[in-house]
Amino acid sequence: MALIEQIETSVDTPLEYALAPWQYAIKSGNQAFQHGEFNSARDRYQSALNLAGHLLERFVNSEVCDEQLVAIEHCCPALVVAAHNLADCFIALSNPERACEQLIEVHSAMLSLVQHASVEIVEIACHHLHRTRQELINFASCHPHLPELIEKVNAAMEGGFNRPHIVH
Repeated sequence: MALIEQIETSVDTPLEYALAPWQYAIKSGNQAFQHGEFNSARDRYQSALNLAGHLLERFVNSEVCDEQLVAIEHCCPALVVAAHNLADCFIALSNPERACEQLIEVHSAMLSLVQHASVEIVEIACHHLHRTRQELINFASCHPHLPELIEKVNAAMEGGFNRPHIVH
């Protein structure tokens, strides 16, 4: 997993303004994580995840237009980054079960976007679905001693839009 992922933005457009609280939560979570304050980092990453999830849901359910697609292009990686950082934090807190759940949840969110009627949204989701799938594979390869989590990872990846990648 990529430790402390983030997206750089400035507040110049309405979209960047909407994403500013997410960016603040990610940056403050990263600072807490770097200082070993994992409970604080967890809370900030959870906040960032909630913000990105609400924004993504709002844009996905709005009328398809160029602005909507640009927003979704920013909200998808914001959601994925927050989820992956949160999973890293759960690992640092010695909670691989919760980390696994988090990775599966964001993977499932991208899987549901792949079912969208808009081809453009499907393309955006596919890009991030590959990333969430890879994080699940990485997680499984780092935790072979937890077969119950490997089973959950395999089940999550079987729901993909192409051939499943089973981890042994």
